[in-house]
Amino acid sequence: MNTPVRILLFPAVAFCAFLVLAFSASAQDETYRVTFVAQLTPDSIPVEEGLEWRVFGPKIGADGQLPLLANATGGSRSFNMSAGEYLVHTAYGHASAIRKIEVNADSNEEYFILNAGGMELSAVAGDDTPIPDNLLRFDIYEDQADERGERKLIASRALPGQIIPFQQGTYHVVSQYGTLNAEVRADIRVTAGKLTKARLKHRAARITLKLVRTTGGDALADTQWSVLNVSGDLITESTSAFPRMVLSEGVYTAIAKNGDRIFSQDFEVRPGVNQDVEVLTGA
Repeated sequence: MNTPVRILLFPAVAFCAFLVLAFSASAQDETYRVTFVAQLTPDSIPVEEGLEWRVFGPKIGADGQLPLLANATGGSRSFNMSAGEYLVHTAYGHASAIRKIEVNADSNEEYFILNAGGMELSAVAGDDTPIPDNLLRFDIYEDQADERGERKLIASRALPGQIIPFQQGTYHVVSQYGTLNAEVRADIRVTAGKLTKARLKHRAARITLKLVRTTGGDALADTQWSVLNVSGDLITESTSAFPRMVLSEGVYTAIAKNGDRIFSQDFEVRPGVNQDVEVLTGA
């Protein structure tokens, strides 16, 4: 769903504003006050927080790099600059713009169009079961894969509800619920000047394992656990009275070892249905 973006929707990437001037003009050189302004689209209001500006000289130095002459963070920023050419780069989250400018007596304002929008991600289990924020993370990749079938990672471990600026385009989102096998993927389109909200659905649930003597009894301590999928592959191991985990839907086998005795129980994970799985000792 796309909605108009207000600039204040991007607090997660706000920077503390500061300004460093490092131009090499002598005290006798005349300077001109130039203001840099960034916009999401040509007709949007200026971005007034979360920007990072860098001003470079136009000639590569002895180190093979363009010399960084000044930098600043925040919103629109003004610089006292001597006449000449400069390369100016601005970044806003994962969106950026770069321009070559010429400063002269007619210089006043320079505008940079980011062609960017925002992405806000969330997820549920099943149809509408809430997922605790501490169990949910998003990785965001480029849409196109390389010749090896791999995509470039752009943003790692983004939080649910976090609004992140991106250049207009399509992105491949991977949502991880828990730390095991509950993962979903989706291609999300970001539109310049809009906030794109996307809610992914996990076909998974939270499971708590308990080794008990009788149904509803207390969990036995010092129990070693293994969980296998229907193919017999090991999914996870732990030593706990009642280990908690997130598993994707399917049929699993819980194996509990307590002392020199081993017990097992098959169970089914249904999307969004959090449950306790009791393994009975029978004694």
